[in-house]
Amino acid sequence: MKATIAAGAIALLAAATPAAATAAEQRTVRCTGTADGCGVTIPIGDGAKDEVVTVKLTDTNLQLESVTAVSAVKNGYDLSKETYRAGGSEFRFELDAKKSNPKRARLVLVFSDPGDPPTSAPGAGLQGGWKWFDAVFKIPVGLKVTITGGGEGTSICTREETSTTFDITSREQSQRLVYYSKGDGGCAMQLSYSEFQVKIRNPAGQLVASGRLFYGQQYVAGDYVVSCGYGPWVGAGCLSQAAPGGGPGALITKG
Repeated sequence: MKATIAAGAIALLAAATPAAATAAEQRTVRCTGTADGCGVTIPIGDGAKDEVVTVKLTDTNLQLESVTAVSAVKNGYDLSKETYRAGGSEFRFELDAKKSNPKRARLVLVFSDPGDPPTSAPGAGLQGGWKWFDAVFKIPVGLKVTITGGGEGTSICTREETSTTFDITSREQSQRLVYYSKGDGGCAMQLSYSEFQVKIRNPAGQLVASGRLFYGQQYVAGDYVVSCGYGPWVGAGCLSQAAPGGGPGALITKG
């Protein structure tokens, strides 16, 4: 009788004990581009917990250039434990993402060769591939900048435009803006461009400056250029010029 009771107690304890943690989910994605640079889109709309993501790179000398969240909630993701593997041909990291992210939320990771500026991107003509430029903000520390890329009536033959909000923590701060230029179908013979809306607020949340940055082609097969003249700048100045590291860029100033 005692043996039967003991066996039953053991069975109840076993049933009440949580099952061993399952292995972390894993995902492998392929980076699209050339030996000079590539990009990859990772959906995060369903959330993630310690998910191991492996990015197959297009060359062994590429480094992570930027991470842009599209349609995600504030602080909606975190990357950790980043490593390069397989002789540099793979980039692996752990991904955490909030379940409150909308279904359309995604991350855009862009990789480039830091020692060899791209020959076909970011400024050269012909659609297709990842395009980017650097906006330098020479404005007072403590201001907050919101940049919204793309949207109806503001872009043609592009997708995955950068949308981000960040604080100014240094007197001269650079922000990389990215999109994917579509080169298939009707876009093969069409202009490719996008406009980025810039809003600058003070610590109290009041809007103190705004304007638009144009980045793209001004004629079919033309080079990708930056222009400050596609909308008025109020409260700040804007000048298109070469980025500090070369390639297209813009300088936004405010006294």
